[in-house]
Amino acid sequence: MVALDDRKSAVLAGLVEEYIRSGEPVSSRAVLDRAGLTCSSATIRNEFALLERDGYILKPHTSAGRIPTDSGYRYYLDHLSPGSLRHSTRTKIDTFFSSMHAELNRLLKETSGLLSEITHYPAVVLGPGLGGHTVRDAHLIPIEPGVVLFVLVTDHGRVSQSVLHLDSPVTPDEVLDAQEALESIVSGVEIEASGPAGSLEPPPGLAPHTLAVVDRALGAVTEVARGHREVHLGGTSHMASLWEDFSKLARILSLLDREAAVLQLLDPTAHGTSVRIGSELSADEDDLAVVSTTYDASGDAGRVGVFGPLRMDYRRTIKVVEEVSDALGDTLGG
Repeated sequence: MVALDDRKSAVLAGLVEEYIRSGEPVSSRAVLDRAGLTCSSATIRNEFALLERDGYILKPHTSAGRIPTDSGYRYYLDHLSPGSLRHSTRTKIDTFFSSMHAELNRLLKETSGLLSEITHYPAVVLGPGLGGHTVRDAHLIPIEPGVVLFVLVTDHGRVSQSVLHLDSPVTPDEVLDAQEALESIVSGVEIEASGPAGSLEPPPGLAPHTLAVVDRALGAVTEVARGHREVHLGGTSHMASLWEDFSKLARILSLLDREAAVLQLLDPTAHGTSVRIGSELSADEDDLAVVSTTYDASGDAGRVGVFGPLRMDYRRTIKVVEEVSDALGDTLGG
């Protein structure tokens, strides 16, 4: 990416912000008015030519104006100054979290709705993992002769369920014996992001079928610790006003309907605030941007974010996402 001098940076920022506002190719006069530069329109047009040469903007065939490319958006985002929120927006966030007293799943779901309501974009809240939690209870419930439901409860009140498919049938008495053994192994065990702290071994002398259930349940504990995340998506009703092209809207709606795709777009391994756009997303969709950030929750982390078109109001959206994230983390004791 070619470095830009102050004037080119100002011209590019003015063009991106005007295009976000209008959705129409931007003229040199519009940039001059928005950027407040003390030069002529001819000078702006010269800067347009250089920015176009370097791949930051392009000229649609049907217009004399210019629009930003992915590289133009990325340069703009990398040099974006912090935004600010209206007092009413900040008050709305504070009021929501001060009055919200609910169990975790409902809090996360309601937070996705709040974020979407404020930004007018579809929003997602990814629940924290179980790192830092301690196992309080473990239950095994027979469903069918070869299928057992495993329920794990942590000291923070988090509940995780896994269906264990066994290689051979087991009786209810064998499941009961397995639960007693399992409780003696995992009760009070601390969970880390990579799995349970320490090695979990079944006690000697268990009957073969009972041992099979315990082994499968211990494997489920590790899988839960590594991958358990609630995903709450809100505000999809805004999508029709964001993407006017029906085929594009259908593709993005289908994308957001798949939990694995949402997780990939949100990038749960990232730390802090992230803005990913267009070709940077492995989604085969060029008109898509994702703003997300991390929140802390009692020693573990989750993520909140919004999805929108490239013409997203980044300055305000980033600030809203960060403010909601901070408030959510404070509420959860992060």
